[in-house]
Amino acid sequence: MAESIAAARRRQRIRIVVALLLGGAAALLAHREEALGGSAGLLGPLPVLLFAGAILWVVWRRPGRGELRVDEQERAFYVPPRPGVGLAPVWAGYAAYQAVGSAFDAPRDRTSLAFAVLFGIFALGIAVGCWRRAPGVELTPDGITHRHLEREVFVPWAAVDPAGRVGTPSPRRVGAISLPIVRPELLRGRGWGRTRDQVGTAELDLAPARLAAVLRHYVTHPEDRSAIGTTGELARLRQRLDGPA
Repeated sequence: MAESIAAARRRQRIRIVVALLLGGAAALLAHREEALGGSAGLLGPLPVLLFAGAILWVVWRRPGRGELRVDEQERAFYVPPRPGVGLAPVWAGYAAYQAVGSAFDAPRDRTSLAFAVLFGIFALGIAVGCWRRAPGVELTPDGITHRHLEREVFVPWAAVDPAGRVGTPSPRRVGAISLPIVRPELLRGRGWGRTRDQVGTAELDLAPARLAAVLRHYVTHPEDRSAIGTTGELARLRQRLDGPA
């Protein structure tokens, strides 16, 4: 599990660096074309269109097709991030494009300077988040850990209502699974963000409905939690979820 998380973080770092470089290079090219009186009018809307297309592709792409993994040494079930490019590099590349482009206009316009600073901070924030964390979910006999770029939260089973309702995520769009938290003071986390009871699904290599079913099972069946992280329990879980109702 640790190796999988580390590898995902390395891939994420490479993507974010490439996205920042591409965004900055696109802004430099657009500025050069404008200075030479070339095809800047055609290049201007192109990055925006590419950004919008990339956002739509990421949002409407098929959900993850992976399976729940097991790490018996760590006594954990886990879900790594899905392969491919996610939302973060797209946002970072666009922010870098806007930051560099606005910086060229800053000497003539104070508003452009403000935009350059804001987009630069935004791009840097995304890069820092991608450098530190990779999205993922881990289940252990002690609780649930869910990671996003901006935060990491540990939800002990004692904080969850066994009779509560686990939310149903959207099968296709960017969404999250809500957990029935009854003792929020037990939650522990790092980073920023207030939705600590929401497990993000967009960047995970597991279908949202499948992850919701896994969480729902262990929320409502406390007696099975002690076996989490074993191959035998994973086989039993798959049989329960895939078997007849």
